[in-house]
Amino acid sequence: MPVPTERTCAATGGAATAPPPFARGPVLLLAGLTALLLVLISGRYGYLSDELYFIAAGKHHLDWGYMDQQPLVPLLAAAIDSAAPGSLLALRSPAALIAAFGIAGTALLARELGADRRAQVIAAAACALSPWLLLSGHWLAAATVEPAQWLAVLWPVARWVRLHRAGIRRDRLLLLAGAVAAVGVQTKFQIVLLCAALLLGVLIAGPRELLRRPALWAGAALAAVAAVPALVWQVGHGWPAVDMAGVVGGENDRLLLPPAVLLYAGPVVGAALCCFGTWCLLRDEQLRHVRFLGWAVLLLTAFHLLAAGRPNYLSGLYGLVFAAGAIGFRQRATARWSWVVWPAFAVSAVVPLALLPITPLPVAARHPQLASYSRMYETGWPELTRTVADAYRSLPPEQRERTAIVAETYHLAAALDVLGPAAGLPPVHSPNRGYWFFGAPPDGATELLYVGAAEPLAPYFAESAAVAQVRTGSLVNLAQGVSVRHYSGPAQPWSRLWPRIRTG
Repeated sequence: MPVPTERTCAATGGAATAPPPFARGPVLLLAGLTALLLVLISGRYGYLSDELYFIAAGKHHLDWGYMDQQPLVPLLAAAIDSAAPGSLLALRSPAALIAAFGIAGTALLARELGADRRAQVIAAAACALSPWLLLSGHWLAAATVEPAQWLAVLWPVARWVRLHRAGIRRDRLLLLAGAVAAVGVQTKFQIVLLCAALLLGVLIAGPRELLRRPALWAGAALAAVAAVPALVWQVGHGWPAVDMAGVVGGENDRLLLPPAVLLYAGPVVGAALCCFGTWCLLRDEQLRHVRFLGWAVLLLTAFHLLAAGRPNYLSGLYGLVFAAGAIGFRQRATARWSWVVWPAFAVSAVVPLALLPITPLPVAARHPQLASYSRMYETGWPELTRTVADAYRSLPPEQRERTAIVAETYHLAAALDVLGPAAGLPPVHSPNRGYWFFGAPPDGATELLYVGAAEPLAPYFAESAAVAQVRTGSLVNLAQGVSVRHYSGPAQPWSRLWPRIRTG
């Protein structure tokens, strides 16, 4: 007996036939316009501090693992910067395409769940106006890639369930999900939590036939094998990822996680669809066959509440809950209430657009409350580099040969590591987070230029003096006010000092 296909089931009127038509025109237009906006503003301010970190890690310290992420994004950032040095357009174009993929992928996931064309557009528009998803589409970072990877796991799983209901076996979809997870573990291990939550959700709510498919476990094995190099690196370095989890937990308040997740989703439409979409996944009869997805949302939220995770750790679920919420809204909205949709989207656009680096820098300097994230993390790096380079050149030549540069934070170190060589600076070190693993200055470095606001090294040197301070005008950012100090006469060599000054 031949195995049923989607086409034959549709022709015979099967129980779960082909999904509703894809809203190709409006969805692709929305995705294209979003990508175009992100490309147009790609060079508006400057590098994000994390982008500098990824470039420095990939170009100067490429490894199988890092304290706070895995090698995929550093490798990609370094490759792009090598091909087009200093080009923000080249560096950020992949991020714009990933953002567009997320918008279209959200609509496709909604379609697999049974959304009609209008519900698909609502879900896609909510994705486009999520403050976090839109802002992260402006730069190349692990936080940019992760939501797209989660979506690329959820879509084949949802499609497998729909086809399974129609009696169609399409197990290669499970292999596809496993292959995406194998790529995802090269970005961050967070995708493992998604896969675990999906499996637990299926165990709770079904369809348990999914757990009996060999392709599922073959995909899981593929992801596990892909994770081996990073796991070996973690073991060899004392599991710094666990230390990083402690750092993150110390930075975040558990009670603030739910409101922050809703704010990142969107102050009006996004937050409403987050709450309503989760409810629909758990209670709506039309979505009963994917109830395991609702359980996955609950499990992941509970985990990050207990672990005090960052709000963006749940951003990979936005496409799913937006899709479910749009379906529920379309089921219940009468003509009388349908008119509120587009005004709500118009109001929701204010916050995400305000976060993008659209405001001219002179205006941002006069109004520090505007575009705070971009202004804080994307400006000030040229001034920092010039200040440190001037201080370095002011040293006598014989001192420069014995001088190391150490920065207080990885933000400062990465900026100097990427921008410093053109200004004549040597490699930069930092005891902060993942940069500590890049290594200490050589023991022969008896002079030190320390770049930072704090002065933790004074007890370890005989002499110190302030030599410069970074000025970025009236523009407030991470570099503003950072001091440069000259230390000499170390009490012990760097190989002994480095383990004592590590910071989280």
